[in-house]
Amino acid sequence: MRHAFFSGLLILALAPLAAQSQVADIARNGLFVTRTGPDSFAIPYRGRSGPRDFWCAAGDYVRFDLNMPGTTRIYRTSPLPRRAGKGVSFSLSPTNAQSTGLAVIGSPRGLSASHALLQCNAS
Repeated sequence: MRHAFFSGLLILALAPLAAQSQVADIARNGLFVTRTGPDSFAIPYRGRSGPRDFWCAAGDYVRFDLNMPGTTRIYRTSPLPRRAGKGVSFSLSPTNAQSTGLAVIGSPRGLSASHALLQCNAS
């Protein structure tokens, strides 16, 4: 009986963690990434986050959570400038693509997942 009671408590304690993992993934820099559509996702603001932080999380999500190649293009769909306390939306489709918000040589619209991951080390 005692074992069943503690097993029940353990299940109740872990249930919120299981539910949370279905809602959002956590990137290597601690930012949450939430899927918003078949080819889109959002990264909510989480304190002192700049453009590089959001791109790092986007690259991490595409490469390691979606298991897509490093050449996969990621596009920012949130308009610039990002207001204080606001997150950033991204898409794998160039439709509604905005400027990256980074100083980038070449295409100002989108980064490869590998390039986005480089922002993790630049932060």
